Amino acid sequence: MSERSLSYDGSVPTRQERAEPLPADERRRAIVEAVIPLLLEKGPVVTTREMADAANVAEGTIFRVFPDKTSVIHDAVKASMDPDRIKHAIAAIPATVPLPDQLEAAARILVERSERVAALIGVLRASGSHADGPPSGARQYVMDANTAILSELTRLFERNRDEIRISPRQAAIAFRGFIFAAAHPLLSSGEKPSVREGVEVLMNGIASPTKNGAG
Repeated sequence: MSERSLSYDGSVPTRQERAEPLPADERRRAIVEAVIPLLLEKGPVVTTREMADAANVAEGTIFRVFPDKTSVIHDAVKASMDPDRIKHAIAAIPATVPLPDQLEAAARILVERSERVAALIGVLRASGSHADGPPSGARQYVMDANTAILSELTRLFERNRDEIRISPRQAAIAFRGFIFAAAHPLLSSGEKPSVREGVEVLMNGIASPTKNGAG
């Protein structure tokens, strides 16, 4: 028999199991999902061979669905901003728990997302391929993601309307702004409030009750 002899079950063994063929759009999405953790770990020095290994595809498959490595990174940034993911994650927060706990859960979702996006944007910039500005369409998908986040946060506050003194939309804008500012990558760790601290300030304010009440 030849080297590629039949195995005991009658199949022909292969050197390495690879992913089944997929339509180009599905293959791109699968590669991006597999590559995001690798980009967060290794940054712009990651190779297309490593990308291919992470996605369990041949290296040539990368270049059949992406023009270059930077395009993979760009799509990773875009995927990390996917508004549907944020909407579903926030919508899944139980309405039965106290409002501060709901807000803490929402804040953790947003902080984690902000940190992931910031890290991937840093990788994209470090790749040097978009020195002339952001990729085409970047502004629109950032705006779409922010709109989706605001809408879902507004719904969260709407279901707790009897516990807030301003409109749900105003509360959502203040909450989103505070969380995004607190998660800014240029702030040192000592300048960033914890999620619990941020929620407490947003819920209770900064003025002393004895100084702010009617006298």
